[in-house]
Amino acid sequence: MPTSLVLTSAPAVALQQLQALLEAQGLSAAEPVAVATGSGSLAAGTLAAAAYDTIISVASSQGHHSVALLGVLAAALKPGGRLVVQEPGTSNADLSKALLLSGLPGAAPAPGGGLAVTKPAWQTGVKAAIALKPRGAAPASAAPAAAASAAANGKGGTWTLALDGEDDDGELVDDEALLTEEDKQRPAPAAKSDDCEVGAAGRKACKNCTCGRAEGEATEVKLTKELLENPTSGCGSCGLGDAFRCGGCPYRGLPAFEMGKKIELPSDFLAVDL
Repeated sequence: MPTSLVLTSAPAVALQQLQALLEAQGLSAAEPVAVATGSGSLAAGTLAAAAYDTIISVASSQGHHSVALLGVLAAALKPGGRLVVQEPGTSNADLSKALLLSGLPGAAPAPGGGLAVTKPAWQTGVKAAIALKPRGAAPASAAPAAAASAAANGKGGTWTLALDGEDDDGELVDDEALLTEEDKQRPAPAAKSDDCEVGAAGRKACKNCTCGRAEGEATEVKLTKELLENPTSGCGSCGLGDAFRCGGCPYRGLPAFEMGKKIELPSDFLAVDL
């Protein structure tokens, strides 16, 4: 079976052109060579998979070698096979990108022009078993001795850990041995504070109050006629309404007013809602 394939986008190829293509790639015309023309219509599955050692594809127009076409050629190459692509008007950078997208990396300039790329030397879909050996694992001959030593100590098998790139043949440390008697003591509950929460609504000053709430309750000011006739404010916010008044403000519940001006209450202010 021919191990080389020459493809051209033209409907025909001259013998002299064919010989020149083969000689440029170090191939002899005396060897079996398959030739196919009109490569633009080449579809997937047309060429036998992994059948050729060398494929030379020559285009007569720019953009002929699409990623799909290069993928068909890549599938027809044997593992380690070589593909040569020539396309006038297309830069090597664009050809190299198309080859990379088709699964053929590492393109390089080819003799006679164009790019040449070698298919990776493995077959698609092939499976191979990988034997994984743990780092620092003892030889098979040492396994029975290690098992006997563990049984003599009344313990099961233990893991061997490697720290800082070196093998550590020691056993795992018992986590209980890392705790002291002080660590095992139950923590004492947090002491309850006697201080009340400043600003908490509905709370009264607690015994031995230190936050100032007790003083505020002791000096609470009652609303008098004088305060209605000539309203004053120590904080300056009493006249703005309840949203701005302190908890012990004598004006709580009254409408907003102007400082120094008599507070006028509506006629139904004290009416009971039925």
